[in-house]
Amino acid sequence: MKQVVIKAGKVWVEEVSVPTIEAGMVLVRVLRSAISSGTESSMVSGGGALSLAMKHLKNPLSVEKLKRKFATVGMKATAELVRTKLADPATPGYSSAGIIVEVGAGVPGFKVGDRVACAGVGYACHAEYNLVPHQLVTPIPDGLDYDNAAFVAIGAIAMQGVRRAEPMLGETVVVLGLGLVGQITAGLLRLNGCHVIGYDPVRGSNAPFSEMGHFTDSAEQLAAFARETTAGYGVDAVVICAGTPSSEVVNSAFDLCRQKGRVVIVGAVGMDLNREAMYRKELDLRISCSYGPGRYSSEYEEKGFDYPIGYVRWTEGRNMAEYLRLMSVQGDGGGGPFLHPLRLSPTVFPVEDAERAYTEIAEGKTFAAALRYADVGETENEDTALATLMAELRGKKYLRIAGHGSNSHPAKEVGVALIGAGAFATSVQLPILAKMPGVRIAAIATRNGVKAKFIADRYKAAACTTEYRQVLDDPSVDAVLISTRHNLHAQITLDAIAAGKHVLVEKPMALTVEDCQRICDAARQAQVLVSVGFNRRLAPLALKLTNGFPTNAPIPRTILYRCNAGPLPADHWTLDPEVGGGRILGEAVHFFDFVRHLAMSGTALDGITNSNTGRLVSVYAESGSREEELTTILRFSDGSVATVLYSVSGSPKYGKERIEVFSGGSLAVLEDFLSLEIKDGPGAGQWKSRQDKGHAALLENFIQAVQGKAALQVTAEDGLEATRIAVAALQAARTGQVQRF
Repeated sequence: MKQVVIKAGKVWVEEVSVPTIEAGMVLVRVLRSAISSGTESSMVSGGGALSLAMKHLKNPLSVEKLKRKFATVGMKATAELVRTKLADPATPGYSSAGIIVEVGAGVPGFKVGDRVACAGVGYACHAEYNLVPHQLVTPIPDGLDYDNAAFVAIGAIAMQGVRRAEPMLGETVVVLGLGLVGQITAGLLRLNGCHVIGYDPVRGSNAPFSEMGHFTDSAEQLAAFARETTAGYGVDAVVICAGTPSSEVVNSAFDLCRQKGRVVIVGAVGMDLNREAMYRKELDLRISCSYGPGRYSSEYEEKGFDYPIGYVRWTEGRNMAEYLRLMSVQGDGGGGPFLHPLRLSPTVFPVEDAERAYTEIAEGKTFAAALRYADVGETENEDTALATLMAELRGKKYLRIAGHGSNSHPAKEVGVALIGAGAFATSVQLPILAKMPGVRIAAIATRNGVKAKFIADRYKAAACTTEYRQVLDDPSVDAVLISTRHNLHAQITLDAIAAGKHVLVEKPMALTVEDCQRICDAARQAQVLVSVGFNRRLAPLALKLTNGFPTNAPIPRTILYRCNAGPLPADHWTLDPEVGGGRILGEAVHFFDFVRHLAMSGTALDGITNSNTGRLVSVYAESGSREEELTTILRFSDGSVATVLYSVSGSPKYGKERIEVFSGGSLAVLEDFLSLEIKDGPGAGQWKSRQDKGHAALLENFIQAVQGKAALQVTAEDGLEATRIAVAALQAARTGQVQRF
């Protein structure tokens, strides 16, 4: 399918895979998508990903994370990480209209063939097909064309700004900024019975909706209009729809208001406020959040939980629906049809001319622009149109990329497919695999078709797709690397095993012990290899630590693993128990596996068990003020004891991990996989190196095992045990009872 992308400020149209249907979502064949003259123009002029990177640099968590990365891996590796991130293309668009061609499980009220309008960054993109959560989809009323319905998100933004202003019949309201949102805002205010004054220094005197009120491009005339309309008292409210880093626009709004007036900020503006002006008039300053209540809430948008209408009358979904209803109704606003669909009259460009569309918007030649993908459904019989769309959809998900290889490859090569393309996979795993002899990156599968295509291009993969099952059907794929969100690990791993593919799945192997056991059983029965991303035990300094203690006698070990994990944003997916499992299941399994490995390191790496091997017998844990602040004690049958202290409240300026081991008169300290010191004993010594947590060694061992050259050093059984420990630790913390094995 065709999709518009922006990279380094340049616009072009790329051929990518069609999205794959998911629960709670609908797949929409897009007929029109609206270009936001403000938000999207800044993506082009502001450099897209570079602009996004600058926002991240203003986030203290991001800054400290970058500093820690620099301190541990050095300038070159950190710079490469940033460079890779900046190279990612942006997928613009957040408002579109089309026809539903697939409906996911659990979607209420929609069916294939419905005409709908869609909203949402990352969902309602400029693409032939969009996969959209059902809460961000609303039916298009009969009689409303796709050209105008495509502006649903932009209209909802204006509507929410008006609602925040709480306008009353007969009030005077100023709209600052007469771009598309500002024009629609003026129309909505006029419909609400308000006297409207509009100001924009560029388009104020020739705005398309100028009959909606007194519009001007003169600041002096704006002040005069405000005085004359209100008998000198000042306006009741100001809605700011401008976008500027300057704070002048907000402070000028204060000057326009009457005593106890209201100022609503819709656009992105500076916020260096004149407190004295606000204080003397006792003004209300309000922020309007995008389309309305529910925006940016994963519970509402992604999981589909609606707000009861008795408590939240106007959600983002209801704002979207009402905006379309208003456009579909003809009424008399004084001078003819009011907010009629034809009133907007957008300029419609073929999607192939997307670059020209953006250019004309930037040059002020076009006020409202939409991209056209097809006229299917507008002139044909609906049943015929739907049949055409469905036929077109089939076969568009697995995209073969010319010049990047073929189905045939040397027998010695291992064809690896990546399923899930998050930051870790793209910045760490793929660069390692790309340099590894005997490995061919065969395919990339991830839900974002643009991302799949660009990663495939970067690593010369032969194919890309949004449907991971198509990767499993590809005979050129020998093994899969699963790096999706945690809740997907189990099912994808089981599907891969059933397809006869070897698997390296990132931690945790699964979120439940039962799923882990199913994976172990399936792998054993199918005789395929399953490894888990417990790379730390294969780190060079970790190997020195493991081998630095005598293994020819049953000497118990006392182990302390301290992890200063640092905080995550409250809405991070890892913290969602249904998606990420929380930080103990999602990350602490790393450390549970490592201490278990250390305590049982009498089991040599070649699989030969020595006499001092211990068996885990119990787990006890206590949590701090939050469950993720967990101290866990593991006891083994040989007398070894391991304590894992996992904290999210420490300073990110300090190192993340410290491991101490005491045994038989020897002491070892491994500091953040940067330095190791062993005092006394046969392995005594000191070592320092660049941080290496064993990622390359784990991948190399997996590939060699697939080739039959080595035994797996991390197995599915290790994944099972780590999850079992994490589940037991959480249970112990909740109940206060020791969990015995």
